[in-house]
Amino acid sequence: MTTILHERPADAGQYALWAEATIDPSISGGGYFVATFHGAVDAHHLEAAARAVLHRHEPLRSVLRLVDGQLRQCVLPAEEACDFEHGDLPCEDGAERAAVRAWRERPEQHRHWDLATEAPIRFRLLRHAPDRCSVVFEAHHAGFDGRSKFLVARDFSACLGDLRAGRAVRPTPLAAPDTPVAPREVTEEAIEFWRTAVDRAEPMALPEGGRLGQRTVTASPTIELDPSAVAALRTKAQALEVSTFTMLMAALTRQLAVYGNTESLLALASDVSDEHTGHVAGLQINVVPVALETARSASTEQSVATARRALTQLARNRRVPFVDLVAGVPGKPLARLSTELGLSFPRPPAGLDLDVPGLRSAWDFFTPNTNAALARTLQIRADWPRCRVRLDYRQDLMGAAEAEQLLADFRTAVSDLAADRTTSSVAPARADRPAPAAGGSPYLRGDVRAGTVHDDDAPQPPTLAPAEGVAFTVHGPSGQPLPRSIAGTVRVLLPDGREIPTEDCGYVAADGRVRLLGPRDGRWIRTRSLIDASAVARVARTHPWVREAEVRMEQARTATAVLTVTGPSTGAPSARDIRAHLRTWLHGGDLPGRIRVTVSDPDTSTDPSTDADSEEG
Repeated sequence: MTTILHERPADAGQYALWAEATIDPSISGGGYFVATFHGAVDAHHLEAAARAVLHRHEPLRSVLRLVDGQLRQCVLPAEEACDFEHGDLPCEDGAERAAVRAWRERPEQHRHWDLATEAPIRFRLLRHAPDRCSVVFEAHHAGFDGRSKFLVARDFSACLGDLRAGRAVRPTPLAAPDTPVAPREVTEEAIEFWRTAVDRAEPMALPEGGRLGQRTVTASPTIELDPSAVAALRTKAQALEVSTFTMLMAALTRQLAVYGNTESLLALASDVSDEHTGHVAGLQINVVPVALETARSASTEQSVATARRALTQLARNRRVPFVDLVAGVPGKPLARLSTELGLSFPRPPAGLDLDVPGLRSAWDFFTPNTNAALARTLQIRADWPRCRVRLDYRQDLMGAAEAEQLLADFRTAVSDLAADRTTSSVAPARADRPAPAAGGSPYLRGDVRAGTVHDDDAPQPPTLAPAEGVAFTVHGPSGQPLPRSIAGTVRVLLPDGREIPTEDCGYVAADGRVRLLGPRDGRWIRTRSLIDASAVARVARTHPWVREAEVRMEQARTATAVLTVTGPSTGAPSARDIRAHLRTWLHGGDLPGRIRVTVSDPDTSTDPSTDADSEEG
């Protein structure tokens, strides 16, 4: 029987993460960090230090439960909340970090987190050798943020040191604080700004190449920026009287411009703790959207000015709760547009002391994160002039090749900015590898067979390979050629030098072939969400009954994306069946608001009353 010491209403951030985990248990919503110890250490001391940390930080020993229809944060005793397991993970001296990361990738480590019964942190002791071990701190974001890992590491180290010295450990419990929020006038100001700004924002063009149906978030390998370029940026930052982070963000705005973005939204992770709450581990972080206007050929000063405006907006609105902001802009896709790409740059607190007398310890804080609040998160960690970057991303949106490309392009943008280059060094993409001899359908433009289309991997996009001597390029809204994996309008380059525009949207993939996404116009439907009409239609066509599928905007009481599927007069599924089929491939937020099922019988197909079913979302 669980002992509940006391309870309080969960806040909006906890509710959002709890709902996400409840709706889709495959999303783990967490991460981990690791402490590796060299030297003899008593496992009982490690477990006692873990319990002491839980005892001190109330949010870390809480569960989330529905009580009379309200989500409550229920606080447990540390002894009941502590999940501390032991295991062996032999490895060579110096290979501990790699061994732990490989261990974390094992399928059995990716288990569902039951927030109603489990506290948001678990401890795993892995013994590498008699005098070497690692403690893995697994954390769920429903009760834990990036700031908290440093607090936990500090308190764990202090308690472990006391226990090894024979001193009593009796930490004072710290109650879960109220999360600091912005004054009402600041929130109202932010809402008023976004009511109009969201209409100007476009879906962000970023490298594509994910696999529909992949619901998990994963992390790319970590890369290091060129130290000489970072050093040059730091010198420029001093001259321009800005931070090095401002310079890195300026480089990112240039990269987005190369991808064809002109007005887009970027999400910044912001620590909202203050002098009254900053010493308590828990969830005190906010997602803050900022507006970016980017230009393809901007000077260093112009790029820095863009970054400064965005960071000024961040400073003003960092404590405006994201859920309040979205609620204040109803009927518009602010939540989707502003969470396509995020930027995270946490810094350890000054004077962080992790020393444990008698032990040599090494902490790994820059570890993969599976929080799905943002579709993609560019993680930056700095020990100037060393700067490492990683991308956490949804695998239905991009694959490993595209994630590594985004990081490589960021590294190029940093080097370009450091060298005062106004023209990007990122090369446009060109698909000129001929199609295989057999199979596929001809891709005709006029009387010319420009290539071959293979659609044998539905609902993934069809592949287009050029004919001998033909090449394909992809272009952005203003006609500029785009890099690999960035979607735009497909153009055909014939052997005689002619360039033929098409009405198709696609991108040049990592394998050198084009992926066709659908018609050039109408891919995105904006309602209160943002619907990829081409992806929804492709998934719908994989249902065995469906012959045709189309997504359009319809206006009733509100603007709604409506999927119409058509098939034979026998065996028609219900709209609920079609929606369930879509859910096997797409996230819930990517589904149309309404589904209409019609039959193709010529005697009845023109009569609206013959709809087999329809469903309001």
